[in-house]
Amino acid sequence: MSFIPEAFIDDVLARTDLVELIHRQVPLKKKGKEYTACCPFHQEKTPSFYVNPDKQFYHCFGCGAHGNAVSFLMDYEHRDFRGAIEQLATSAGMSVPVSAVDHAVLDAQAQWQAAMVRANTHFKNQLRTHPEAIDYLKQRGVQGGTAALFDIGFAPSGNSLLTSCMNESETLNILQGLGLIIQKDEGERYDRFRRRIMFPIRDKRGQPIGFGGRIIGPGDPKYLNSPESELFHKGQNLYGLYEARLDNAKPPRIIIVEGYMDVVMLAQHGIRNVVATMGTATTDEQIQRLYRTSPTLIFCFDGDAAGRRAATKALHTALPHLTDGRDLRFLFLPDGEDPDSFVQAKGRAAFIERVEHGSLSFDNFMLQLLDQLEPGNDTATRAKKSKLGHDWLHQLPPGALRKITERRINEHTGLWRAQTKFSPKAEPSLPRNKPVTLSKQTLILALMLKHPDLTQELMNPAAWFNGEIPEGFLHLAKENPEQWAAKAAAYWDAEEVKFALECDFQGINEPENAPAILRDTLAQLKRSAADTASKQSARAALARFLPPGNPDRSPDRD
Repeated sequence: MSFIPEAFIDDVLARTDLVELIHRQVPLKKKGKEYTACCPFHQEKTPSFYVNPDKQFYHCFGCGAHGNAVSFLMDYEHRDFRGAIEQLATSAGMSVPVSAVDHAVLDAQAQWQAAMVRANTHFKNQLRTHPEAIDYLKQRGVQGGTAALFDIGFAPSGNSLLTSCMNESETLNILQGLGLIIQKDEGERYDRFRRRIMFPIRDKRGQPIGFGGRIIGPGDPKYLNSPESELFHKGQNLYGLYEARLDNAKPPRIIIVEGYMDVVMLAQHGIRNVVATMGTATTDEQIQRLYRTSPTLIFCFDGDAAGRRAATKALHTALPHLTDGRDLRFLFLPDGEDPDSFVQAKGRAAFIERVEHGSLSFDNFMLQLLDQLEPGNDTATRAKKSKLGHDWLHQLPPGALRKITERRINEHTGLWRAQTKFSPKAEPSLPRNKPVTLSKQTLILALMLKHPDLTQELMNPAAWFNGEIPEGFLHLAKENPEQWAAKAAAYWDAEEVKFALECDFQGINEPENAPAILRDTLAQLKRSAADTASKQSARAALARFLPPGNPDRSPDRD
């Protein structure tokens, strides 16, 4: 036995046409952008089996069967994982590379995985035969198709898993090693999970590696997870990541929530780019894995004190991984609300609106934390805020994002103004006693750089920039308004930008002043543009009545 590198597996899947693979066994018919057929995994008369060629996965809305090319061969042709990869590689004209590893380790891993699949199948079967579990899911609003998508099961009272494997001593020993069966000191064995809705936690290939169990009725703890095992490491995995990547392998953003039901209910409402931690603070390994999947992470917490504490921990864990090109945001729901209750009460559109327009950029959240930890605005308090902010800043990797964040902290604490007013290097190279003035275009540019959250109000900048800003820069502002300021400072080193960043004209560094200054400046520009258009129209009208050769006597020259 030998090990197949993951990179090769990914390459095989990329070269496999799932539609063609399934069509050889199950005749497919095109329906819109997808292909459909009667499901090959259960009996049905009306087609509910869909294959998505863009995302390269299949899903049955009847029985919940879903997966990629590998899982189809494993389930339909009853091949093991290696056999499925070898068949796909042969069809793609590829040779399977091998890396020798300890055969005993590979055999053990295969046995652990088989035991976990066995347990998952058992829990799913138990759900179908226990009305109290089905009623609980219905009360929580979970539909059958959603339960099937997430492979939700049920562990009843008693020792049903232990009993199902009583005559298989090897399987029992493996399940005990994985923590699904517990042995007392005197030798008695019993099921770890009892009277709990079971949420399988799956690896990148969709194979179960652990479980989270939510108790039905009274009892503690409310949620119970699998213990650390050879397959399951709580700090490295995320619930729902496999299902999220089924919908989109590279989502533009991922929302991180706290509960399994939050993930399930958001997915049921069509919001699939959601994952949950395992009831603990987010770890470095989880952050790294998420950023490999998406450039933007949005942490969603309750708005109470506990949610703020959890968000603060997540901020400090994520900062060391926040390189240029990545984004980090925080969404706080109203007190008493979680994503599950919010989306059921107010719907998908309201939740997405909250994500897009109600989430805080990481730097704004940092400034809020500084004000909470060091309330007040006197000189000593500002100095404390500055020191604390710079301590946090050192966690950020070097780059443009760190420079812009440092500038924001300095502006917020007053350090930037102190430097520009009192540092000898900051003396303006202007004639003495000459007042500092800015063009309206430069003033708006300064506002955009200092307060990126105002960028949404400037989506039609052509009327007031007059070509002074490169086209690509404007495109970046439209496509990625939350990061464009940092990127602009990184590659555009014009004197105009330097001046805009260093000035404090009319107090534009203060967040409370900026919106009013922006609105007033835009209004002035709009009036100016209207006046110019009116004068041009008047000149054109007058020209029609002037004899040829007469000098231009346009109204603004009289």
